Amino acid sequence: MLLAVLSWFCSSLLLSVSGGKLPEAEVQIEVLYRPFLCHRKSKYGDILLVHHEGYFENGTLFHSSRNEGDKQPVWFTLGIKEAIKGWDKGLQDMCSGEKRKLVIPPALAYGKEGKGLPH
Repeated sequence: MLLAVLSWFCSSLLLSVSGGKLPEAEVQIEVLYRPFLCHRKSKYGDILLVHHEGYFENGTLFHSSRNEGDKQPVWFTLGIKEAIKGWDKGLQDMCSGEKRKLVIPPALAYGKEGKGLPH
C-alpha cells in the first residue's frame, strides 16, 4: 500500500515538473508587402534568395546585404539550419516577392551575447 502511494506521489511530481516548461521564443512577423498573385508559398526545404537588414532594438543597423560585401542577396535552404532559427521560422509561408519585418528574439538569433548558438 505504501509503495502504491509513493509511486502515485512520484508520478504526480513528475507530471507537475514536466508541465512547468517555459514556452519557446516566438518570431514576430509583420507582412510589409504581399504580391497580388501567390502561386506557391515557401516551405521547409525550399531554397530562398533574400536581401536582409539587421537592426538592434534601439534601431541601429548592424548589417545590410544591400550595403555590405558584394551587395548581393543571400541564398539559403529554409529549415535546415543554414541560417538563424528565426529565419527558418519567420520566412515560412511567404510568397515570391513578399517583404516581411521579423522581430527575432536572441534565443532564435545570435544569443544574448551575440555569438550565436550551437546547432
